[in-house]
Amino acid sequence: MLLLTGCAPVVSGSSITQVEEGLPLLDQVINWSDCESGFECAAIAAPLDWTTETGDFVEIALTRKSATKDLPPLLVNPGGPGVSGVKWLQEGYESIGTSSLRSKFQLLGFDPRGTGGSSPVECLDVDLKDQVYYSQSEFAYGSDADLDWSKKLLTEFAQSCQEVGFDTGYFTTQQAARDLELIRVLMGMEQLDYLGYSYGTELGAVYAALFPDRVGRMVLDGAIDPTTSEGKNLIGQIAGFDNALRGYLADCLTQQGCPFSGTVDQGIAKIGSFLTDRESFTLPTQVDRELGIGPAISGIIAALYSQESWPFLSQAFTEAFGGDGTTMLLLADFYNDRNITGGYLSNVNEANLAISCADSRITEDQVAELEPQIEQASKVFGKYFSAPHIACESWPDGIGKQELDFGIPLANAPLVVGTTGDPATPYSQAVALAKLLDGATLLTFVGEGHTAYGGNECVDPLVDAYFDGQVYSQEELICG
Repeated sequence: MLLLTGCAPVVSGSSITQVEEGLPLLDQVINWSDCESGFECAAIAAPLDWTTETGDFVEIALTRKSATKDLPPLLVNPGGPGVSGVKWLQEGYESIGTSSLRSKFQLLGFDPRGTGGSSPVECLDVDLKDQVYYSQSEFAYGSDADLDWSKKLLTEFAQSCQEVGFDTGYFTTQQAARDLELIRVLMGMEQLDYLGYSYGTELGAVYAALFPDRVGRMVLDGAIDPTTSEGKNLIGQIAGFDNALRGYLADCLTQQGCPFSGTVDQGIAKIGSFLTDRESFTLPTQVDRELGIGPAISGIIAALYSQESWPFLSQAFTEAFGGDGTTMLLLADFYNDRNITGGYLSNVNEANLAISCADSRITEDQVAELEPQIEQASKVFGKYFSAPHIACESWPDGIGKQELDFGIPLANAPLVVGTTGDPATPYSQAVALAKLLDGATLLTFVGEGHTAYGGNECVDPLVDAYFDGQVYSQEELICG
């Protein structure tokens, strides 16, 4: 997940005010204005609830590269849920896709409702947010008292994020997909051309199910199967990060200066012992906080998203085994989008919770069946994902959801990209999504990392050709 900073969009006039005063939604004119250097920004109004009239509207923030207005629009989404597509596009434009893609399309970034500049979820107590992601109780890890402490803290946090703004039950993926259709209409697109990464693949698949005749060129990279239960998703992710950790160790053991020795299993045991120690004893750092079990897990996972980050993980373990938790804490800060000097760079964490919980959740009744499978999925990580139901207990369920048919015939066949060693969205989900969506082709990258398009010499030309109009008749393409 790429978490980057940028300015808030500058909007000429309020789209919400105009719509509230009687302007029909589809008569809105997108007023672009200069904002971040080299970019233009705008905002449109969308109904709070697309399924029932409420009289309320959310604002959807948009951005594009200056001087690209005459190119055909391509909506792009970086994932999350909760990541700002506006900031992602502005700060990482040159790394999105390929130079060919950027020269042929008007890349259109947007903040899904609840994130960034689009009627965002706001948590008023930053200190409480710090406690959620960095503190730990004085009780034995996993004990009833420890669980009660976590429940209380998470409840207070969820409530602090709902004191202002709209009911977050309206921030579902289905409502956001309907916002995409509004963007398509207002941009004058005959069909929606779309590039979605990670959670962005779920958003794209939901759009396809809701508006099958409007699907244009659609690439879904780092795919999520929207029909998979939350419990199965969690187990798959835990297993995925466990596999990535083993891949890291196998590579590390061939490198000079690796903080591990012996076999991969011995490395796993050493990491397990290190984490067990963090349950009771924090490590000092060179900043104003210490490294406990929560940020230790987050720091490790942050570095497993891409093979390019593995050297940072080796540095973190080398320091940590020597009694200094600084680098691992900074990896956790990156994962949590926290500023090292205090505060947070975005609302990605609370937006992630709000959207995820509005879409679906694990209930307490499911936990007894899931926990043995969770522990079995990873000897290292499993125990730290117990009681998964408590994260959503105080967040609203989704409003306006309907049952979707993901197998409905589509106007154009999507291209689904899956990486065999993807830790965050396991490859099996890409296989499932490609079978689920009408006519889809699966592009498999045999390798490591989360998502593949943009910097891969085999994947990139195949995706570029698809966006240029290439139709793949085969069911699977393989890179590796």
